[in-house]
Amino acid sequence: MDRISKYNLAEVAQREFKEQFNAKGNAVVIAPGRINFIGEHTDYNLGFAMPIGINRWICTVAKKRTDKKINIYSSNFNETISTTLSDLESLDLWEKYTLGCIQVIKDEFNIQNGADILIKGNIPIGFGFSSSAALEVSLIGALLHIYDFKIDFYLILKLSNRVENNYLQIQSGVLDQYASIFSKKSQPLIIDFYNLNHSYCNMNIEGVSWVIINSMVKRELVESKYNERVDECKLGLKKLNQTLSKSISMNEITVELLESIKSDKTLYNRLYHVASENKRVLLMKGCFEKGDLIGAGNLLNNSHESLSKYYEVSCNEIEAIIKLSNKQEGFYGGRIMGGGFGGCTINLVDSSKRDLFIKNVTSDFLSLYNHKIKIETIDFSDGFEVLH
Repeated sequence: MDRISKYNLAEVAQREFKEQFNAKGNAVVIAPGRINFIGEHTDYNLGFAMPIGINRWICTVAKKRTDKKINIYSSNFNETISTTLSDLESLDLWEKYTLGCIQVIKDEFNIQNGADILIKGNIPIGFGFSSSAALEVSLIGALLHIYDFKIDFYLILKLSNRVENNYLQIQSGVLDQYASIFSKKSQPLIIDFYNLNHSYCNMNIEGVSWVIINSMVKRELVESKYNERVDECKLGLKKLNQTLSKSISMNEITVELLESIKSDKTLYNRLYHVASENKRVLLMKGCFEKGDLIGAGNLLNNSHESLSKYYEVSCNEIEAIIKLSNKQEGFYGGRIMGGGFGGCTINLVDSSKRDLFIKNVTSDFLSLYNHKIKIETIDFSDGFEVLH
């Protein structure tokens, strides 16, 4: 199931929907997971990022009901939610995501009819591929379709973010959902979160693989220091403006301007990462377009150092993976990917050395920590698509 095409995944989901609900779905919508090459913790700071969709997806099949009942079947979990439009409360995390999506549609459009919904995916959980964002995008897109509302990409983006902020209490930005919606298979996105627009970058690097290493250190964003980082950046910007008697936005901060708040080490460090990471996104664009593998690898390494030293979102296991990776032949560079505090690294590796790289890092890590890491290699994918 992991390696099937999105069209095969959709066919299986349609068949399972008919078996589950004894009817054919009115909407089949698919959305990919994503990786983020560079630009970490910049989305909610209104900076730049460079993600792309991957060849792992969430597919939603849905049909509008004539009553107010809501039936949701998760094929992956083999679990069913049965409720009504007037009772969308839940405790389990996957249920919160799905019922949160229905709630935002209800709030936005005052829908009166329920729905039968099947959700199926092949995005590995825990790899930082943003399966939750792909779920939101796919499900909200399917709901818009069955209720005959216009499929507006920026509306899907807004509603998905509302699920995160209002129902899950995560102060996240929109990077993950943006990538899931707007990705092109052959061109990484460059997202400007201040203006909420994007462009595409030509990728001319060849002979390399993107290897994702899962440290197996579980992170829970709500319970972690993720929200704390969001607040620190807001406080840092406020202090910077007070000190300079100016009103600059986060994307206008330069390393030189930060000298004025250097006495507050924590706030300085947080904003230093944001300012330097924004610069790295734009430099990576040049590396990709020129096919500069050495330059791209160096930027990944520099990003990791900044995330570890200045933003402080790494952990011992992640540091060990980066250290072990740097010792391997064919390794160009890598960094922690995603929210941090555990999770995964993204690594740029010579394809001819990939298998040996994976073998060596896996073996060396096991001898250090006595538990196995998990590894995925990925290709790229177009974004959100209504298949039916």
